[in-house]
Amino acid sequence: MKDEPLPSSSVLDMLRRAGAVEARHRALRLVLRSLVWIALAVPLLMVADILFHFSDGVRLAGSLGIAVAIALVLAVAAVIACFARPPLLRIARLLESRDPALGSKLVNLLQLDANARSAEGSPLTRELAGQAVAQAASSVDTAAFPVLARDPQRFRYLRRALIVPVLLMAITLFGGSDAQREWLRFLDPHGDHPPLSFTRLEIEKPAAGTSILYGESVVVMARARGHIPKELFLTARPDGEGAPFTVAMIPRGDGTFIAPLEKIHQPLEITAHTRGESSRSQRRRIDLILTPQIGPAMVTIAPPAYTGQPARELPFRFTGLQALEGTAITFRLSSNRPLGEGKVTLLTAPDKSADFPLLPAPEGPEESASASLTATASGRLSYFLVDIAGHAATEAPTSTLTVTRDLPPAITITTPERDAFVVENLKLPLVIDATDDYGLRSVRLHVGIDGKFGEPVVAEFDKPDVRRHRLEKNLDLAALGAKADSEITVFAEAVDTRPEPQMTRTGTRKMGVITEEQYNDFLRKRADVAMIAGKYESLLDRLQKKVEAQREIEEALKELQEKQAKDPADKELESGLAKAFQEQDDLNHELEALAEEMSDFGREDPVYDFEKELQEQLHEQSKTLRESAEKNRRESEKALEAGPPPPQSPTKEQLDGMAQAAQAQRERLEGERSAAEKGVQEPLQDLAQLHELMKDFNLFKQLEQQQRELAEQSKAYEEKKELTPDDRLAMREMGAKQRELGRKLDELGRKLKQDAEAAKEEFPQAAESAQQLADAMDQAGMPGMARDAAQDMLEGRADGAHPQAQKLLEEMEKLFAENGQPGLQGVQQGMDQALRLDRGMNPGDSFRQMMQSLNFRSPGGGPSGAGASGMMAAGQVPGEADVIGGESLLDGPLSRAMAGRGDQGGDGMPGSPTARIDAADSGKPDELSSRRTATPGSSSLLMEYENIADAYFRRLTTEK
Repeated sequence: MKDEPLPSSSVLDMLRRAGAVEARHRALRLVLRSLVWIALAVPLLMVADILFHFSDGVRLAGSLGIAVAIALVLAVAAVIACFARPPLLRIARLLESRDPALGSKLVNLLQLDANARSAEGSPLTRELAGQAVAQAASSVDTAAFPVLARDPQRFRYLRRALIVPVLLMAITLFGGSDAQREWLRFLDPHGDHPPLSFTRLEIEKPAAGTSILYGESVVVMARARGHIPKELFLTARPDGEGAPFTVAMIPRGDGTFIAPLEKIHQPLEITAHTRGESSRSQRRRIDLILTPQIGPAMVTIAPPAYTGQPARELPFRFTGLQALEGTAITFRLSSNRPLGEGKVTLLTAPDKSADFPLLPAPEGPEESASASLTATASGRLSYFLVDIAGHAATEAPTSTLTVTRDLPPAITITTPERDAFVVENLKLPLVIDATDDYGLRSVRLHVGIDGKFGEPVVAEFDKPDVRRHRLEKNLDLAALGAKADSEITVFAEAVDTRPEPQMTRTGTRKMGVITEEQYNDFLRKRADVAMIAGKYESLLDRLQKKVEAQREIEEALKELQEKQAKDPADKELESGLAKAFQEQDDLNHELEALAEEMSDFGREDPVYDFEKELQEQLHEQSKTLRESAEKNRRESEKALEAGPPPPQSPTKEQLDGMAQAAQAQRERLEGERSAAEKGVQEPLQDLAQLHELMKDFNLFKQLEQQQRELAEQSKAYEEKKELTPDDRLAMREMGAKQRELGRKLDELGRKLKQDAEAAKEEFPQAAESAQQLADAMDQAGMPGMARDAAQDMLEGRADGAHPQAQKLLEEMEKLFAENGQPGLQGVQQGMDQALRLDRGMNPGDSFRQMMQSLNFRSPGGGPSGAGASGMMAAGQVPGEADVIGGESLLDGPLSRAMAGRGDQGGDGMPGSPTARIDAADSGKPDELSSRRTATPGSSSLLMEYENIADAYFRRLTTEK
């Protein structure tokens, strides 16, 4: 069953209303009581200010404190009035206390109402309580509750609260200007309101609103009234930036004081005051009249920071300027006035301009103004000077600006120079050269293996003026996982230090990985023993230089011995011995370094098998060199211990010991040099002689292949009854080649005889085979047969050209079959015998390896064909990629001797076939280009017969 509303609800509502009335009166009472104390604090602050002359901050704090106190009291009162409600029991007792007729009815009614609403009592108990509440409520006059809740003392509090404000108002009204000034000191703490004092000060001169010219002086006069102080001071505060300054004023005896202010450069606000500022005058302002004039000017040119170039300052006469794009240009114009915001205008087009503020620097001087701009476009500059008051200068000078541009960086892959083949397991050197006109920011090297790129190698530069950089990187192919048939892709990028960076990228450099054997095959085709010998000759040459250096030390010690014999107290003996000892120690270190190089000399898989024997001998000699250097070091130190230490003159025993040690070292080194010459240099010389002869057989085979090609091509025209103009042109081109081949056959015959004569002592069998081939070529008349075939081709006789060319081919095949193979077997037997019996060396597969060479030399000297001379770890042939490996082919004395041997009458043997390195067998027809490059030799030959050939061509191509 739903509970019905109790009859006491109206009584409770009226009690609540009475509670709200009581809260509002309580808040009013709080406000009225607090205002009395707040109002009393105001005169107390004023009195304290009169006594102590508070500063602006203290007065501001006092004013804010009073305002905060009032706001706080009002806020608390508002919270009490709006939200604070006393308990009903308290209100009931308050009303009963104010109306005796109520007795304790309200309290009893609240108790009965609580029992009627209690859930713990029985229903009967609550019903009886409710009836009692209703009966009690009917006997209470609830309308009087709000009236009873009002504070009966409210009007007394109001009267008490008005007393202090009324007194303050009366004092203000009748206190005059002093009272009003005191109010202003608190209401406007930072205003110009001097404190109350017995000394009243006033600035009489300059008058208010006075303006003076910039830089002019002024005399300030102040007058004191009331108590006349003994001293007076003047404080001037410049407008804007600048520290205030104080000067003592000069008394004049009539209550006035003066103070001169010299060269005023800023508007000032001046105040006269006593020491401690217990008395002061009102402030007086001195304004300035400004009319700026343009004085000397300077320009600072600061290239962009990325260039690393220092800024430079120059006098500026408003003439033309030239600067790099991005250069910061600062113009500094001086004036006789402190300057304000002017401008520099850059006109880059008739309808396009930009303004740059012309302002004085914060740190001064204020008489000069600066304008900064960044050079981005050329144009005309105009200068507008304005002073701090906004007055413009009477003139506006102009000048021109020309802007130059920063070029992109340049970068190239220096090593390798072009696409190449590289030997597996090699540490491939990469060299990247980058340059920029103003500075590099970074250089990046990208390396890819079979199209997969890792993180680039980056070189970044902290300094902005790095204009050149070489990035060197050794690629460990084995560590990178590059194997035979892998492809290495390399390219590099350079970024300059320009704010909007410019990047330049190299082309892609590709390198195919080949095996060690493929690399050796390449070298064998392009090189020969004379070229391979260069690295050994260089090593032995350095050993010979060490012998000569040891001999010089020995001679220097002998000279010291002679001086010591003449004058034991010679002062030069000690320094000479010290120098000789130092030189000997340095030489021993050099010998140890050379021994280290000899111990690791050569590759594990050299070009020729016989090199392994040479390398083993060098390894053995390296041990002897180390032992010799160590023995000399011990003997030299022992010799020095035989006499007194420096700085005393060395004794005869010391010099003799040092000289003997040097002589013994020199003899050991000479022995090692002789052993190296006999064991290394002499075999190389003999093998180089033999190799020249072996290459002659190779050259004959190459010429045979060329003749076969000419014979096959000439057959195409044999059965033609009438040749077209194009046919005659083709025959003419073949005739020139046939004539050139005849010349090369003639030269080869002479070279065979020459090489046979040079090799007959060491390799008689090989020399005999070469001589037989040369005699057979002469007996067959091969050069003449080639000339006859060439003549038929040049004259367009197709029916005779092919038979002649075919006949020459058959003779060459016959001679090679008769003299080539048996001859080569004799060459191999002679080489094996010479190496095994005479040198004690194992030739291994050296013969086959040497037979691969295509580095032909003509009798007149100089390399010909596909060979290469002077290579350093790389082969280079026009139109082909380099091959990079671990071999150094030096153009040493033996190679130069071979190239210069002969009658000096030949002009080279150009036109030899170039061997490709991308296949195992270079002799296959599809690996030889049908197009031959004309060389100086063939060109001179064609030019010699050009008139005759032209006459034949005109006769054959002219219609009858």
